[in-house]
Amino acid sequence: DARVGKKQLQDYLDAIEKKQSFRPFGFMANGDDVFFLDNDTEAERHVAGFFSRENLERILFLKQNRKPLNSIKINDSIIDRAYQVEAVRRISEAIEKKKKRKALLVMATGTGKTRTVMALIDVFLRAHVAQKVLFLADRDALVEQAETDGFKRHLPSELRARIWSDSTEEARRARVCVSTLQTLEQ
Repeated sequence: DARVGKKQLQDYLDAIEKKQSFRPFGFMANGDDVFFLDNDTEAERHVAGFFSRENLERILFLKQNRKPLNSIKINDSIIDRAYQVEAVRRISEAIEKKKKRKALLVMATGTGKTRTVMALIDVFLRAHVAQKVLFLADRDALVEQAETDGFKRHLPSELRARIWSDSTEEARRARVCVSTLQTLEQ
C-alpha cells in the first residue's frame, strides 16, 4: 500500500516547510497507485498520476488566496430565487465545512439549474476555490445554452472555450470550458 509511507512523507514535509513560506504537497506511490497529500489536516486522495508543475502552482495559488465561501456575496443578477440561493449556500457549506469534494444538485425542469450552477461557479472563482471550471452536459443544446445564456451573459469577463475533440491551446488558456460528455469520451 502506497500509504504505508505517510508518516515518513509528513516528516519530510515538516522539514521542508521550516525552510520555506508554505507547506509543500506530497505524493505517495508504489508503482500502481498514487496518492496526493495536500496537508496533514486533509486525508490523502487517490489520483491518476503525478501532477504537473503548472497544476501544483495552481493548487498552491488557490490554497494561498482562498476566501471563505460564505464571505462571497451571491450575484443576484444570476439567481434571485430563494431555493437557488439556498442550493448554492448548501453546496458551499458542504465543501467548506464538511470538506466534501463532490456535490449533487437535483432540481426539476424549469427551476434554473443552469443559472444556479452559474452562480455557484461565480462564487467558486471569486473565492479562489477553483481556478478553472469544466461544465459538462449530455447534449449540444445544453452546452450551447450554458455558453451563451450562462457564461457569456453572467460571467462575461471570464475566458471561455468550447472543448471539441481537437481542442487544445484555446481550452488550456480558458478558465471556463464547456463540453458534452460524448466529446470527452472520444
